[in-house]
Amino acid sequence: MARTVSQWNWSDFSQEWSQTAAINELTDEVGAERRARRRELESVQSEIGEGLQRVDSRVDAVADRVGLLLAWTDLRFQLLELDEYQARREIRSAFRALAEGRPARRPDLPDLPGYWLPPAAAAILPLVFRGRPGADGKAPAGGLTTGLDAARDRDAVRAELFNLAVGRCFGQAVLVDAAFLRLIHDPADLGECDKGLIANGWRALWEHAALGAFGPAAVVQLTGRLRELFDPDDADEAELWDAAITGFGAADGQTPTLAEACNALRVHLAAEPATADLAELERSDGRWRRYLEELIEEPSPAERPIVGEMEALGLDDGPDRSRPSWAEPAGTPAALLRRDLFDPAAPVALRRLALDLAAPLLRARLAHIEATATAPEPTVTAVRRRGESIDVTAAGHDPAALALAEARIGRGFDTDGPSKPLHTASAVVFGVWAVVAAAFGQWALALGPALAIVVPVIAYRRAAAKARRQTEARDERLAELRAALFAARADASEADKAAAAAHQADRTALERLLATLPERASE
Repeated sequence: MARTVSQWNWSDFSQEWSQTAAINELTDEVGAERRARRRELESVQSEIGEGLQRVDSRVDAVADRVGLLLAWTDLRFQLLELDEYQARREIRSAFRALAEGRPARRPDLPDLPGYWLPPAAAAILPLVFRGRPGADGKAPAGGLTTGLDAARDRDAVRAELFNLAVGRCFGQAVLVDAAFLRLIHDPADLGECDKGLIANGWRALWEHAALGAFGPAAVVQLTGRLRELFDPDDADEAELWDAAITGFGAADGQTPTLAEACNALRVHLAAEPATADLAELERSDGRWRRYLEELIEEPSPAERPIVGEMEALGLDDGPDRSRPSWAEPAGTPAALLRRDLFDPAAPVALRRLALDLAAPLLRARLAHIEATATAPEPTVTAVRRRGESIDVTAAGHDPAALALAEARIGRGFDTDGPSKPLHTASAVVFGVWAVVAAAFGQWALALGPALAIVVPVIAYRRAAAKARRQTEARDERLAELRAALFAARADASEADKAAAAAHQADRTALERLLATLPERASE
């Protein structure tokens, strides 16, 4: 509020001055109020602008999302119009109904050029439908062999893996046997991924064959194929195998001794196979069913460009169908064999197969470990006193180092003691003085020297007692040093004995482990 103009001024000048001051004050207040209102207006405009920007941003985001959704919908409709998609849907429905025990209808599948799945499914489904309640059991349009050959010509990997998966999931032994014979040797892009990696699908085949799912002959065939893939002379693998051997049986982060590791490994390798391994694997392993689902859901060559565009939009949170898990790498042959050999939880049949293949390599690495496990060096214990260090072994210590240490200890003590002739001479001088004074009748002068005779005696005794204490302290330090040397020598001897015993235990354990290993891999 502007200041009130006073009417009680004594002069016109004072009256004008008061009015002018009030006007100026009012003008300042009005200007400040205007500036405040302007700032408020600018703030409101800024907030409105930011709000509009946020709204525009959200609108743009929604528009982009709508655009992506429309693009995805358009691609989806393009996919639905393809005959390949309709065929996959019919095949999926038939297999799902069979898996769930529901009435199923065998689909009438057209032959689509370049697509392996319709002829494979058309040939296999009659076998799966046969004898099932409520299933349409009419004869297929083409023979089994013709349909499978057509599928193999278009994609040998997927066709054979499909046969094997259907056979494992629905108990069709004829499909399993034929597919195994082809997959165990060919094609290479299933058995080996990039840079020599084993694919998950071929690894599943490996495990089930080793556990006897395909009969005894399958194990022989698998062993021969693995021998082609596994290189025991790969120098890059040597350190990994050494670490697996020396660290076997480690628990709670503690590294075992070489003897403990070898003894544990020997017991581990001597375990007998369990008859329930295959049954347990079948109960806990759903890989074949997952692989079958992936083979059916995987886009056909005609669908793959559309599906790739749909996945690139990022709207589908489902699995990446263009990269099935059966084609992903499980590891190198050496890594998988090493895991089967050293993993305590691995089935014994897999362990036996790995040992059969890796026995020469295992023997070579054990021989290397034995050669590098040299006899332990003598234990050296350092005894330190007054800045001197004496190295002590079970054989003793260096006399020169002990002499230096004793001399350094001796320099810290004053053990020379007082001079007896000097103190005796002093007492004699005082005595002669007293006698001479008494002889001349100077009894007062004789009394002082007579009393002073005891001073050298007392000083001598005090200095001698101090020297004895210094000597005793020095001797105590020297005795402590010798005792420490004796104890260090005893400790070094015990440590040498323990190290020798441990070294012998390591060699014995290595020899016993080597004795249990096959001389060479079976042919």
